[in-house]
This record gives sequence, C-alpha cells and structure tokens, in this order.
Amino acid sequence: MPVIELKVSDKVFLRWQRFLASQQAGRLIEADLLGDWVAQGFLNQVNDYLKLGGPAEPEDEHARRQRLDAEARRHLSKAQKRVLPMFNENETITAAEISRVLGLDSKEGAALAEEWLAQDFLTPAPERDGQPTYTLSRSWQERNLAANRPSLNAPRNLYFNPLSKPGPNRS
Repeated sequence: MPVIELKVSDKVFLRWQRFLASQQAGRLIEADLLGDWVAQGFLNQVNDYLKLGGPAEPEDEHARRQRLDAEARRHLSKAQKRVLPMFNENETITAAEISRVLGLDSKEGAALAEEWLAQDFLTPAPERDGQPTYTLSRSWQERNLAANRPSLNAPRNLYFNPLSKPGPNRS
C-alpha cells in the first residue's frame, strides 16, 4: 500500500492525534478507509484550499440557515415563485387570487392550491367571503419572512394602508 508523508504544524498534528482517538476515526480505521478518506477529502476541497489558503471556515448557523432557505426557494416551481410574493402583502390568499395571478381558470387554481397543501407549501386559513383561504405553511412563512424582511418583527407595509405610505403628511 502506498504511503503519503506530510509535513504539518504542531497544532495540526495535535488536532490529528485528538481526531485519531475519536469514535469516527475508529470506524474509519476499522473499515480500512481512514487514509483514503483523508486524501479524498483533501482532493475534493483542493480548489477551496488554493483560493482560501486553507480549509474553509465552518459555516455559522445563520449562514447555514440562509443557504438552506435559498436552496429551498430555488426548488420551488415557477408558479410557487410567482405566488410567494403575494404573502408579503396579505396573510391569506384564495384560490381565485392564485388563478388570477397565474392566469389559470378557477378549477386549475383550486387544484394547484390543493396540491400545494399536500406539499406543505400552503396551509388552510379561515374562510374569507365564503371562500377557502390559504396561508404559507409554517416553514415557508419563516423562509419568506427571512428572505423579504430580515427582521422577522418588521411590520408589513401594505400598499393600500394610507398610514404605511411614506411621506410627510402621516396622520
């Protein structure tokens, strides 16, 4: 079996020694994968090492959450991406409003809303004028609020609310 020799600092050597004593390293050693695992890990990250001068810093929780939210938004359908901004102005929407925004007939809009309920994109809300309404599911409310209003406590500026319009004549 070929052997690779590396020169490392004392600090890295001590971290390596601590890792070798860990349960994860024990599993890799038992499976005879440790050397291959380390070499493959480095080779997979070599471009980052060259750009950054070393391994990438661990991602903090906020950055991780933002990355996951952005990834989830990328996986939305085109129709969902067009409907999502509607929730920036209204807590709830109807199937008729979905149909109007997407240019669908009312049956197609209702079917799409039901499909989104099953996908946990929407959740049922109280009726409005005898029509069922929908709101974003809890996870999508958090994602949408985080994306469009960094402070989750920021008030919404509704375009039809005269008190929320910017200007000097607020009463």
